[in-house]
Amino acid sequence: MTPRTPVPPSSSPSSGPSGDPVSPVSPASPSGGTAGATSADLGHVPSVRAVAAPAAPCAILTRPDGQADALARALSAEGIDALEFPLLEIAAQTDPVALAALDDALRALPSYAMAVFVSPNAVAYALARLVHLHTGDENAPMQAAGARWPTALPVAVVGPGSAQALADAGVAPPAYRVIVPPGGPQARFDSEALLEQLDLPALAGRRVLLVRGDGGRELLADTLRASGAHLDIVSAYTRRAPTPDTAAWAALEARLASPERCAWVLTSSEAVRHLATLLAARYGTRDGVHTPGTPQVLARILTAQCFTSHHRIADAARSAGFDRITQCAPGDENLLAAIKTWADPIQVKHDDR
Repeated sequence: MTPRTPVPPSSSPSSGPSGDPVSPVSPASPSGGTAGATSADLGHVPSVRAVAAPAAPCAILTRPDGQADALARALSAEGIDALEFPLLEIAAQTDPVALAALDDALRALPSYAMAVFVSPNAVAYALARLVHLHTGDENAPMQAAGARWPTALPVAVVGPGSAQALADAGVAPPAYRVIVPPGGPQARFDSEALLEQLDLPALAGRRVLLVRGDGGRELLADTLRASGAHLDIVSAYTRRAPTPDTAAWAALEARLASPERCAWVLTSSEAVRHLATLLAARYGTRDGVHTPGTPQVLARILTAQCFTSHHRIADAARSAGFDRITQCAPGDENLLAAIKTWADPIQVKHDDR
């Protein structure tokens, strides 16, 4: 029996790696665009013709389902249309071997010198499993995890979103030691920043638990092992690429009929790669190697503004063909501020109609 599926805090900047302060990447000139295309041209989806593209600016949110709600509400309060188009699907771990390893680690928490969580999802799903192991109740509140977490076991997390997820589960200072990279104008919330906060020599010869999803970057694991730690890696959740349905594509394409009024909000390199695959399968590629759709339509879509929160995500967006990329400081408040700055002139034109 598996625990109920938790929904991690949607305000987290660390559901994916975050990056440097607001710093626009100089855009290259978009190639292959067809400015005269209509919504009916976009993928030839009949239902698109009946859906008028909104005049208001639109932010396309790509976080997993349910994890962009707070940002969507904040954008809507600013008069910005928020369209959720998830590019990652997150679910509790169900593989019997992976679950057994997770359960063994959770039962042995007092034997570890440190536990490291790579994301709010890792926190939420692992602590839900911890509560389930102790109570047998898949509907037990997450706050019960605090009573089950050893007070002597420090926790290291990549960013404040994961720290907030721990706090929501009852694991927070001063009762618990939580190690998180510092905030501020030059804040970085990634594996590199976390490693700078760890006393790696003190972990040599001691057990360390690393909780993550299936796969992911190996930098944390490799560095901890190289420092002499006895590392146990467990997977608390799975990630996969979702398959948008007809209604999701129709809503997206209606807005992308006016790409100058649309902005992609990209918070995961993996999600960007999924997006590139989805767009190529639906519209073809810019070079026309694959042509199930229209490469010119794809080129036009790629002229839409992109907002990211880490240089790796910006690099992935650039590799996917996007031309207008703005890298923000980490955190939803910085994403919101950057999107508002972009949207302001569009809203002025909309109001003056």
